[in-house]
Amino acid sequence: MLDYIQDRPGYIAFFRMIREVAQKTGARHTQKWYFRRLCALALEGYIEAKVQRSRHQMPIMFRRLPENGLEELLQMEV
Repeated sequence: MLDYIQDRPGYIAFFRMIREVAQKTGARHTQKWYFRRLCALALEGYIEAKVQRSRHQMPIMFRRLPENGLEELLQMEV
């Protein structure tokens, strides 16, 4: 799962990640299992998690840690 995340430059598309990781490993898990693993990786400092609160929702977006400031500049140019 961490390998998948490290290969992606932006935020993780949750269901796409589940499908690709399940195909690669051959293991099937629930969405809750994957979400908990992402939260654990964020708490351990392997990835970044961003919470965007609105009135009744609280989506959490995950992405790899930026290596340096140049990565964000490249995304702005695209």
